[in-house]
Amino acid sequence: MEKKTTRKTVKRLNLLKLVDGVYFDEKGFGEVHLMNENESIFGVKEYVYKGKIHKGRCGFVSGKKLAVKIPEKDDWNHGYTLEGLSQDIFKVDNALVIKNGMEKRTFCYINHRSTLKFVGDPTKEYVLYVRIYENAYGIENNRWVVIWSELAK
Repeated sequence: MEKKTTRKTVKRLNLLKLVDGVYFDEKGFGEVHLMNENESIFGVKEYVYKGKIHKGRCGFVSGKKLAVKIPEKDDWNHGYTLEGLSQDIFKVDNALVIKNGMEKRTFCYINHRSTLKFVGDPTKEYVLYVRIYENAYGIENNRWVVIWSELAK
C-alpha cells in the first residue's frame, strides 16, 4: 500500500499592503482579519470583528509586519477581561483566571506562556468588541484587552 502525502498550503500575507490597525489573528489557521475601528463610550477606541472563528489559538496584533502582540506579555499586570458571551467562547491557558459573578466578567492575568483560545462553536458567526487599555500611568504598553462578544444577527 502506497502512502500518499499532501503538502500543506501556507497563506502568506503581503506585509507591504497591510493597513495600519488592529488585527484579529487566528494563529492556528493563518487567517488575520483587520478589525473595524469605532469610538466607544469608554474613552478608548473599540475594535470590531464579525464572522466565524476557527477553534484554537487566537490573539490580537498590530504594527508594521503585525509584530506587536496585544496584550504584551513581557511584564506583570497584563491580560484579558472576558465579558458577555466571551466568557463561554474563549479561554486563557496558563493564566490566573478570576471570575467575578457580581460584575459578570472574567479577569485573566497572563504571562509569557499564556494563550488565548477560541472554544466556541465554529459554525456560528460572532461579533467581537475589543478595547485595548494602556498602563494607568500613561505608559503605552497595550497591557489589557477587554473582549465583549455576542452572536451575530
